[in-house]
Amino acid sequence: METNLKENYLEKIEQIKDIINKYDLDFNKEDNKTIEEIQNFALKVPMLGVFNAGKSTLLNKYLDEKGLLKVNSEAETAVPCELKYSTDEKTLVHKTNGKIIRELKNYNVRAEEGAGIEYLEKFLNNRKLKELGDIILVDMPGLDSSNDAHEEAINKYINAGAYYILLTDPENGGIKDSTGQFLSKILKYPEQFSVLLTKTDLSSIEHCEDVINDLKDQFSDKNLDIFIGKTKRDDYRDFERILESIEYNNIFRKIYKDRVLEIINSKTSYLETILKNKDLDITEIEENIKINEENFNEIGKKIEKEKERFNSNLIKNEIVGEFESRLNSHFSELKSAARRGGNSFNNRIKTIAANELNPIIESKLKQRVDYLIQDLKDFVLDLPQGENSSLVTGLISIGLANTPIVTNILTNIFTKLMIPIPYIGPIIQGIVLLFSFFRNKKKKEEANEELEDAVRGAISQVANGITPQVTKIVEDAKEKLFNTLNEKCKNEQEEIDKILKELVEKKNEEEEEFQKSVIDLENDIKKLQTLEL
Repeated sequence: METNLKENYLEKIEQIKDIINKYDLDFNKEDNKTIEEIQNFALKVPMLGVFNAGKSTLLNKYLDEKGLLKVNSEAETAVPCELKYSTDEKTLVHKTNGKIIRELKNYNVRAEEGAGIEYLEKFLNNRKLKELGDIILVDMPGLDSSNDAHEEAINKYINAGAYYILLTDPENGGIKDSTGQFLSKILKYPEQFSVLLTKTDLSSIEHCEDVINDLKDQFSDKNLDIFIGKTKRDDYRDFERILESIEYNNIFRKIYKDRVLEIINSKTSYLETILKNKDLDITEIEENIKINEENFNEIGKKIEKEKERFNSNLIKNEIVGEFESRLNSHFSELKSAARRGGNSFNNRIKTIAANELNPIIESKLKQRVDYLIQDLKDFVLDLPQGENSSLVTGLISIGLANTPIVTNILTNIFTKLMIPIPYIGPIIQGIVLLFSFFRNKKKKEEANEELEDAVRGAISQVANGITPQVTKIVEDAKEKLFNTLNEKCKNEQEEIDKILKELVEKKNEEEEEFQKSVIDLENDIKKLQTLEL
């Protein structure tokens, strides 16, 4: 479990800073945000599973901290709990109103205050936590709590990017419906996911093997190779194997490599702008300053025009339409669930809806954003350039190509997404009862048609029910997208303007000193270009 890449990146960032500071350049707001994230990065490992799957019990055993985490807790008192190393043992209670309260390390949430708590941080003077370093274990609420706050908390960790451990009791037969909707989200990161069967000493060896083989079949259908381990009383070796096998560096690289490359590329482009203008006289450079300002004004107008053309209503309708179509593709499955009763139907349609909706939203938004970015890049290429210079084209193209805009605008937009499920249990239950009363084939067919109509009606209600939330998500994404583009262009314009004006000042220096700075500049560009991540 190597965790040294973070330090390596921070060293590279210091090298970049040393180089650009020589030319009175510095990191912008976006750069500083990335750097701060890297400095504070810790890989969180949420322990996911239904209530009483054994998450808290396993962590208490692993840390040799009896009673540290409450087991068999009620849904009202279950909140995420992050476990961190410190010689100052304590619990920090993070309230939903933003307040942080210090408590003793063995503090557990009381029922009357559960709704007001977002999460806990427990700091322990524990050798195993110290050895984990930047890997943070997180005890999570049960996936089957039917509590909106718990679902939001779990979504928050899933969307943040982490390593996930799914715990399941073999007596539950493996992965239940309540777990399935979250499994579909984390399967996008197969190298960041493992499964642990808990309480295996309470089941036969044959039954445990059957559950493991069933899980392997589920994963192989998706061409995934997921590690499946086992734990039992006082035997958590497979849990330790999972922690030791976590590829911290690979996960870190996936999150930050492109963002640091963007910093390198943009700073390289700034220095190349200086180099391209070095042989121009002051009048020509001032002309480029003017062209630069005019070009960015045109880009700003183009962005505003595209914002007006961004048809949120059309995108929303496409999302809802495809979502309803996907639900209808599960019609037979939903009808079978309806025959088992209203609760079975409601649970099944919620699981299907949760699995289907987010990928549709992500795909539709990404499709629109990709089109917009390409259109902007084509527009920039047609702008007039200054004499012997490529001021805007290179910088904006690099910026648009390397900025993780889609990732940025999608961050956290799903955390509060709740699927409204119409309660049609009594309707379905009544129809199901008819089947047992009717012996007449025609009457049964009529009851079957009523059941199918009820299922179709429920599908339509679910699709229509998510419309307000989808509308808000699309509008929020639109604002975030165009704010990102405007801020990026503003930063680029200010940086180029500053570079060229300082170049004019340098032109007024002694020629010999200026030529020496040109040689240094060429060398520094080479240094930046050879930085390896």
